[in-house]
Amino acid sequence: MKSLYLLLWILTAVQAHAQNPVKNSIDALLMEAVPEESHPGVTVGLVKDGQVLYQGSRGSMNLEYQLPFNDSTVFGLASVTKQFTAACIGLLEKQGKLSVQEDVRKYIPELAFYGDTIRIKHLLNHSSGIRNHNVLLDLKGFDYSHQGYTNEMIQALMFRQKGTNNAPGEKMLYSNTNYVLLALIVERVSGMDLHEFSKKELFDPLDMEYSFFIHDLETLVPNRAYPYYATDKGYNQPKSLTLCVGAGGMESTIPDMLRWSELFLNPAPEYAYLKDFLTQRDTLNNGERMSYGRGLFVSPYKTLTTYHHSGRDRGMRSQFIAVPALKLAVVVFANDENINAVNFSYQILDLFVQEPTEAGQKATFTQHSTAALNAYTGTYQELNSDLRMAIYVENDTLKAVSSRGSTGTPLIPEGPNLFSRIDNPYITYAFGQEEADDELQVDFGGAIFYFERIQLADQPNQHLEIYAGNYYSKELDVTYVLEVIDQQLVLTYPNNRLVLTEGQKGVFGANRRTKYRFHGKNEGEIMYFEVASEGTVKNILFERVD
Repeated sequence: MKSLYLLLWILTAVQAHAQNPVKNSIDALLMEAVPEESHPGVTVGLVKDGQVLYQGSRGSMNLEYQLPFNDSTVFGLASVTKQFTAACIGLLEKQGKLSVQEDVRKYIPELAFYGDTIRIKHLLNHSSGIRNHNVLLDLKGFDYSHQGYTNEMIQALMFRQKGTNNAPGEKMLYSNTNYVLLALIVERVSGMDLHEFSKKELFDPLDMEYSFFIHDLETLVPNRAYPYYATDKGYNQPKSLTLCVGAGGMESTIPDMLRWSELFLNPAPEYAYLKDFLTQRDTLNNGERMSYGRGLFVSPYKTLTTYHHSGRDRGMRSQFIAVPALKLAVVVFANDENINAVNFSYQILDLFVQEPTEAGQKATFTQHSTAALNAYTGTYQELNSDLRMAIYVENDTLKAVSSRGSTGTPLIPEGPNLFSRIDNPYITYAFGQEEADDELQVDFGGAIFYFERIQLADQPNQHLEIYAGNYYSKELDVTYVLEVIDQQLVLTYPNNRLVLTEGQKGVFGANRRTKYRFHGKNEGEIMYFEVASEGTVKNILFERVD
């Protein structure tokens, strides 16, 4: 009889499992992403119609003790944090203590005036033009392996800056500094540290018991996942001495993040305003509506509106996505930086999202002649970067290949001057922009990258000796040394030694998304150069000091 009951139980369990194709599919995705349970892995949560439809994981959250993920593993959010910092600003506005239309300098008078008013909303939607501090630290030669930084250090660095990337509201350029400054505003307006204010006003009311902003690197956090990255000899665990919050610096769990997702799917009446605040899409100065809300991207996926943000840090990746029309949200965390949490989330989302019907699909334009396609060809370079892209025609097809790539990707026409990648229709290329400083915009799911068409030097890397010397930047407080070694221009600064090559005449780079533009009284007497990097730092001045 016991054997019969056991057989019936097994048959029932097998039948139930077979009738849950979503669970089977996600389990298969986990197996594919994490072949070995002893490796770092992934933890996933899925809510649908107010119910947790799936929560599972595969892999180890701690390799030293081979501890597997569990239902309440605590993990770092990285840039997914931004929506929570933005929510704190929304709470303060609701309380009547500030307005997003106010001048940032009302609360941060130490910030330089750059010729136009930067408002709080410009920080929230990344249109302030303020330089990205991560790039500034790289340009200083910051040693992340042996140094850490704090909010106060980033604030001091920003107060030294004499310029911005663009006028407020002119364009979106993603910059973590915006959210470090928003954290400072929260603290100055509320009179509390960010972790205290968020706990009292946000996490406790929403019953997010295990969510918090880090405020002490030495505090023990039970059940925390550790980050890892692969090497030839196995996995290593990165160590960080940084304690900087606002743009990142928050930790949470899958259950807490699924509770948070209800704010976007089915908000309680008292929090409906917060959903509206976070998903508000402002307009740029030219009237164009932005694809970034406040701490979140707001973008279409197969005709459905999604609210999403990803996070990445050394040894970890995170992703949050909510789809109100489906009453569905997906949260993915990976403690192996080689696991693509974003792609993983969309693989899960595709289990519920149907391909658009033929009537709902974008019309495909085919009227481009070879001559018309040839008009788009040339060498393009990212603004404030040395990253180049070749656009060319092959077999009557427009193709694109970056200076970091090896093969061209076909571009499919979607409209006048608009193309999409054949391997990802949500990456688009828009040519012939009306803006004065860019001729191509590449949209990676809401994140815009700007390019200009350039003419490469006919005879690059000539007379390199005129560039040699010592150069100092007041804004970064660092000296760069340029030398000609073995007929190459070599740049040395703390923790860096690079060989620079000429692209445009008088403009050099090392294929690291950083460019160096030299200036002088004449071609033989260089007085200074300007550094721009990663599209989010423009014209850092280095003056010759030798």
